[in-house]
Amino acid sequence: MVLASGYLMLPEGSGGTPAHAETGAVTFPELDRLVHYTTVRRGVTREHMLTNQSALEAIQAGKPVPTGTHVVLVDHQSDVLARYLVAEKTGGGPDDWTYQAFNPDRSIKTDDENPERCHSCHQSRQDRQYMFTFNDARSFKN
Repeated sequence: MVLASGYLMLPEGSGGTPAHAETGAVTFPELDRLVHYTTVRRGVTREHMLTNQSALEAIQAGKPVPTGTHVVLVDHQSDVLARYLVAEKTGGGPDDWTYQAFNPDRSIKTDDENPERCHSCHQSRQDRQYMFTFNDARSFKN
């Protein structure tokens, strides 16, 4: 198990921002309980985006997603399942997201994936609950 974690110290009274990069901290969700809310296509890449209904309702109501929410990117390359990228809301704060990549067999992917890289990239979407597909989730209709 690899552990990479830290805190960014902010000015007095601001608290710390967890750097959620702990390999193995994310649970793999029950995919059949999630909602497929959009598909992103780029060349040979097809990414199915999934989350739970309560997260979609919160986003559409302008509220934070609940603790325990999973957002899953099911990554297909040339129509072959390549990996799962999973973000899990692990605390009550708006930035309490933890990231993990999984192999097609749902084991933790450690060969070329770094949860810290996911965390770092998603910081650019802080105003959208750290989601690149926030607008898709907001406009999704069952």
